[in-house]
This record gives sequence, structure tokens and C-alpha cells, in this order.
Amino acid sequence: MTLPRTAVVHLVWRAAGMAPFETFLGSYERHEAGAEHALVLLYNGFAGDAQLAPFRERAADLGAREIVLDEPCLDLCAYRQVVDRLAHERVCLLNSYSELRGPRWLALLEAPLAGGRAGAAGATGSYASHLEYGLFQLGVRSRFADAFESRRAAREVMHELSGSRQPGAVEHWLYALTVVLRQRRGSLRFPAPHLRTNGLLIDRARFAELCDGALATKWETHQIESGPRSITARLRALGRPPVVVDRDGIAREVPEWHLGDVFQQADQTGLLISDNQTNSYAGADPRHRAVLSATAWGPWSRPG
Repeated sequence: MTLPRTAVVHLVWRAAGMAPFETFLGSYERHEAGAEHALVLLYNGFAGDAQLAPFRERAADLGAREIVLDEPCLDLCAYRQVVDRLAHERVCLLNSYSELRGPRWLALLEAPLAGGRAGAAGATGSYASHLEYGLFQLGVRSRFADAFESRRAAREVMHELSGSRQPGAVEHWLYALTVVLRQRRGSLRFPAPHLRTNGLLIDRARFAELCDGALATKWETHQIESGPRSITARLRALGRPPVVVDRDGIAREVPEWHLGDVFQQADQTGLLISDNQTNSYAGADPRHRAVLSATAWGPWSRPG
């Protein structure tokens, strides 16, 4: 039996509960993929059959393959583990909070890869730079200077969004300095274009090759996602441009990513696959939206 070209890998994180799993499967059942594929449910953080039982029951009629990780780990680490256990040519990676937003979603992602035109396709991308934001908060000249109302307004919103307490000015400055010192060698300054791994379609072998570093901590995964040797940066160096695809099938290369109403831009009407980050933006008030959009796109932000 010939394997489908693409494995759609949905990461199921036990700590998130049943609700996001139901949301994903509901959208999967509503929206045809438009391309042949195998559905793989990657269970992360489950301890035994009792915990898996309700998830297996919900997915029983879908004919999905299941893979259960031995130990819980971060998303990118989970994806890296599973690709070596698959034989499909491509993988489409969907995180635990994914929701498919329209028909033919997989066909739209696959189209730019035909004939080797693109190295990877994603449903969302960003120019965000943790290093640049830290420098901005330290008062260093930055591309963010004209994107935010002020450093104080930006940090107040960031703490409100995270639910953390508001630190004093000196405490925050010291924290920003710590961030900059940590990130200065493993991060890019703005713009730091990177495909987000939710809704990422890429050759399986290529992903395994490019996702080759340690992935045990968030700092290590950030380097693979948006650092100087990120998946996106290395694809560009190879002359295989990564593209962001919207609901109309428009595939944009890096210089035009900000033109799409996709990730934290305007009302995100072009979004093909949503997740918790796009949902947070969609439900935010104008003040919070402005900061989220500016963080992702700097001077090219267009908050809705």
C-alpha cells in the first residue's frame, strides 16, 4: 500500500485537556483537506491508557495513527521525535490549539511546494525578535521605537497579557538587561522572520536536518524557530524561500509577510489555521492588539 505523501501531525497535550482536542477534530471534520494525507495523533504528556481513553474514543472513527511519547516535552521536541518514526515525504505540523479555518487547507499549503518553488509553507509567520524588544526596553535605538506608544505602555500591556505583576522601572530594566545578555548570541535583531511551527508544511527529511539542535528548553526551541540558524534562516540561505499561505491561497515570501491579514494583523481575516496566540489577539482590546501587532511586525504593524 502506497503511503500518502503528507502526514498531518496533530500534537495532543494532555495538560490542555479535551476542549482544544475537540476544537481541532471538529474543524478537521468540517473542512476537507483538499489533498491526500494520513492523520497522526501525537500524544504528549499522557501516563497510561486510562488518560488516553477519552481521546481515543473521540478520534475512533477517523482512522488516525497514534504515537504516544514516552516523556512529556516541548512542541518542537515532540515533532522532532516523531519525524524519525514516519515514512511520509512531508509533514504538516499542527499544535494542540490548532483550528482549521477553511476548506482545502492542506492543498493550499502544498501548492507552493510544487516543483520545489518553496522550501516550506506555513499558516503563520512573524518578524518578532525577543532581542530587539529587550533592547527597546533598555532604551537602545531600535526599529521598535516608532511601533509602540512608549516603552512603559508596551511593558504594562505585556505584563497584563501574561498575568504577571507590574515591576518597578529599575526592576524591569534589570530584567530586560538579563534578557538581552542571554539572547545576544542566539537571537536576531528585528526583523527576525520565522515561520511559526503551527501549520508548518515541510519535507520530513528536511525538517529532521534543520531541526538539529537541543530542544529541551524554550530558549533552545526559540533558537531553532527564530535564531540565526533557524529553520527559516537556513531555508533562505539554501535559496528555498519559506512562504506564508493565507485562506485565499496567496503564498507570500518573507518581504511581504506583513501584507497579509494573517498573524496578529488587522482582523486576521486571511488566517488559514488559528491557535491560542491568534485567538488571544482576536479577543484582545485595541490597546492590547496594538502591542501584540507591533511586537510581531514592528513599524509594519496594522492592529485591527
